[in-house]
Amino acid sequence: MKKTLLVILFFLLAVPDALGGEGISIQDPWVRQNPPGTSATAAYMVIENRSAAGDELVDVSCECSSRASLHLTQTSGDSMVMRKVNSIAIPAGGKATLSPGGHHVMLEGLSGEMSKSVVLELEFRSGKHMRVKAPVVSPRDTEVHDHHHH
Repeated sequence: MKKTLLVILFFLLAVPDALGGEGISIQDPWVRQNPPGTSATAAYMVIENRSAAGDELVDVSCECSSRASLHLTQTSGDSMVMRKVNSIAIPAGGKATLSPGGHHVMLEGLSGEMSKSVVLELEFRSGKHMRVKAPVVSPRDTEVHDHHHH
């Protein structure tokens, strides 16, 4: 009886994988258009983890910039402070939201004018690599875009 239950349980746990529903997925990626005369901007997205194991975003790169790093904006007293972080946790069965005022990807050393979209290369602690196409959103549209995500 126990063996039958274990076989059934194993099958039920394997079903999401067989249906392609398990793993990391990216929703609503976007990059804020950098203001004229600046060489830095930020990228945002929602990272969903449908697997039974947690993971972490550990590295990002983009051909549009010479440096990309993970950051967190926090309130410290009366001001906002941005600091670099080594990784962003994506819990098992959960998600990590990268948004203005929180975790985000900092893109620095931008090369030339950014086009309508950029490709971000994401690397996770599990070894998974993903390429994500993110639209570039103009500063006048970012307020509308920011409120859309809350």
